[in-house]
Amino acid sequence: MNYNLNTTLLLISTSLNILFLLFVILIISRKGGIFYIKNKILTIGKKNIQNNLNINSYYKHKKSQFEILPRSNDYIVFLGDSITDEGEWVELLGNSNIVNRGISGDTTRRILNRLDAIVRIKPKQIFIMVGINDFVNEKKSIEEVLSQYKIILEELQAQTPQTQVFLQSVLPVNNNLTYIFEDNQKLIQFNSRLQKLAAQFNYQYIDVFSSLADAENQLDARYTTDGLHLNGKAYLVWKDVVKKYVALTFSSVYKEENSLYN
Repeated sequence: MNYNLNTTLLLISTSLNILFLLFVILIISRKGGIFYIKNKILTIGKKNIQNNLNINSYYKHKKSQFEILPRSNDYIVFLGDSITDEGEWVELLGNSNIVNRGISGDTTRRILNRLDAIVRIKPKQIFIMVGINDFVNEKKSIEEVLSQYKIILEELQAQTPQTQVFLQSVLPVNNNLTYIFEDNQKLIQFNSRLQKLAAQFNYQYIDVFSSLADAENQLDARYTTDGLHLNGKAYLVWKDVVKKYVALTFSSVYKEENSLYN
C-alpha cells in the first residue's frame, strides 16, 4: 500500500513539475524566447556594473542631450571618452553623417550606463575607443575592463545587429609628460586582448596605438602637451588610420581633397 501511495505521489509531483516547466517555456516563448533570456542576463550585468559610477554634471548634461537629439540610421557614431570627445570628426573626416558621442572621463561602465541612447539610433557604424580611464581612474585590471567591454559588445550585438562596430585600440600615454603608468605595457597587453575580443564578435579591430607611439611605445611628444590628450597633428594621424573604414556617405560640402590636409 505504501509503495503504491509513494509511486502515486511521485507521479503527481513529476506531472506538476512538467506542467510548471511547460508554463514557463510558454511564457518565455511569448516574450521572445532565447533572445528574451539573453536580454535579461545582459540587463542584470548592466545593472551590476552601473553601481558606484563617478557621474559629474558634464556627464549628466551630455547624456541628457544625446537622449533627445535627432536619430538617423545613417549616423556614424564615434563613442568614447575625452580623447573622442575632443575630436572634430565631421570636419576631420569630411562626413556630415558623423556624430560625436564622446564624454570626457568616460569608462566602460559609464558608456554602458548611457548605451541606450546609442542603440536606439541603430546607426550605420560605431567607432568605439574606451579603457584608459578604467585603468587610470578606477585602477581596474585588464580582466575587469575586458569583462565590462564584453557586456557593451553583447548589448550592441543584441540591440543593433546590423550596425558595423569598430573597436579602436587604447592609445599610448607619454610618461615623461604625465606619470599615470609605470610604462605602456599594460595598454599593449590590453590592446592585444581587445583584438581577440573583437574577433569573437566578428567586429573590426583598428590599431591606432602604433601610429601615435614613438620608438619606446610612448605617446609621441609631437602629438600631445599633457602626455594623455591629443593635439591637432595627432587627430590628423588618427583620421588617416580610420578613414578607410568610415562609410562613404560624404557630404558635398566636405571632400577628401580638402586643402586643409594638403
